[in-house]
Amino acid sequence: IINCDSKQIYKEIPIITDQPKSNETFIPHKLYGYVSAVKQYSVAEWVNDLKREIYQTFTENKLPIITGGSGMYISSIIYGLSQIPAIDENIRYQTKQLLNTLGNKEFYSLLIEKDPMAKRLHCNNSYQLLRAYEVIEQTGTSIFRLQEELKRKPLFDNFTLCILVPQRQEVYKKINDRFISMINSSVIEEVKNLISLNIPNHFPAMKAHGIPEIIQYLTNKISIEQAIETTQRNTRHYAKRQYTWFKNQFPNALFYESQDQLLKFISKKFK
Repeated sequence: IINCDSKQIYKEIPIITDQPKSNETFIPHKLYGYVSAVKQYSVAEWVNDLKREIYQTFTENKLPIITGGSGMYISSIIYGLSQIPAIDENIRYQTKQLLNTLGNKEFYSLLIEKDPMAKRLHCNNSYQLLRAYEVIEQTGTSIFRLQEELKRKPLFDNFTLCILVPQRQEVYKKINDRFISMINSSVIEEVKNLISLNIPNHFPAMKAHGIPEIIQYLTNKISIEQAIETTQRNTRHYAKRQYTWFKNQFPNALFYESQDQLLKFISKKFK
């Protein structure tokens, strides 16, 4: 099993990202908890790591199962990565400084003025906002136009894409219950340790669901009850957006409402 979740890669936050526990990994699990949160790990780096693990799995005459819900990661497998020019370090630094000075909302408005196609981004997704701004500054062209124009090659041409879409109320209940379970374990200490690393707020690891809210709680800006309620609500909204996004992006995928249905398909197809 190879991870395709952009937050479960970080080794400092196994609880809040719900990484598999040792007693759950009776078969090999790869690309979980192996990158430091102090690093701005890119999709391209993940693709290289993914290739390595897949080829290693093939040499062992085993079947790689790539699992996770990060859209950019999944798209890179199916459609490949566009070859966007490298960004000058000065532009990268100035863009980060601008975001820190303006904040997400003002930075987003400025980005839209330069690149109207960036309206499709969410104003709270700092990583994507930074990337879009860097590209328009470097090339004078929207990152979305470049992605359309530059030829992309799929990583593999022989794969089956399965998407698990349980009933929404079932998913929402699991989201609520799971975060309560995290609070009752050591997730507060986990976030305290993360804070001690002095990682900039716009780094990907700092955007994992629950971390901004727990930080607000630890800095006495909100109560623990508010942190729980806000995290649960934001995660439910994210799950709702994922339902729509996956159905629109991958209409030819195989959709299953339950784990049992999916497991039966896998057993039948690959036995």
